[in-house]
Amino acid sequence: MNHRGSVLREKISIEEICVSDADAISHFYSIPSLFHLAYVEKGYAIDEGKEFVKNKLQRSYNKMSDTSKKLYQDKYEKVMEVFK
Repeated sequence: MNHRGSVLREKISIEEICVSDADAISHFYSIPSLFHLAYVEKGYAIDEGKEFVKNKLQRSYNKMSDTSKKLYQDKYEKVMEVFK
């Protein structure tokens, strides 16, 4: 019930935390599909699409549990470097 990262509810069980983190982590392995969503499906201009994807990844990372943030911090920082 509380696994969705986009719904800000307290995750109590280990299962909720795990599924929510997995959802957020999956975004870092499907970056091309996020760009497709931004540019093809939403029709954003270059800068708009870039910001859309960057913001999506930032939100996803920020919603991860502390444990997952530690594990994915390096990957997150590398991905964010691309947006500079």
